[in-house]
Amino acid sequence: MRSFRAEARTAAVSAAREKAALYAEAADVRLGPVVHIKDVDSEQLQSSYRGHGRARGAGGEGDLAPGKISVAAGVVIGFSIIGG
Repeated sequence: MRSFRAEARTAAVSAAREKAALYAEAADVRLGPVVHIKDVDSEQLQSSYRGHGRARGAGGEGDLAPGKISVAAGVVIGFSIIGG
């Protein structure tokens, strides 16, 4: 389970960086170094998915699909910005 959580965290960081890069490009600036990283509690993350009616798991089977486990990770990353 630990390796799955590590993969999910790595993916969360990559997704955050990609999103920040898109915003930076739209604002005509560049991303600088990371200045802040905060782990988002995976229980809160999973609860927010349930609260929005999103089924987790393949095929929309939701939380109770036999033989399946969901591993989620979220992160908030602050980057410095280099003016364009």
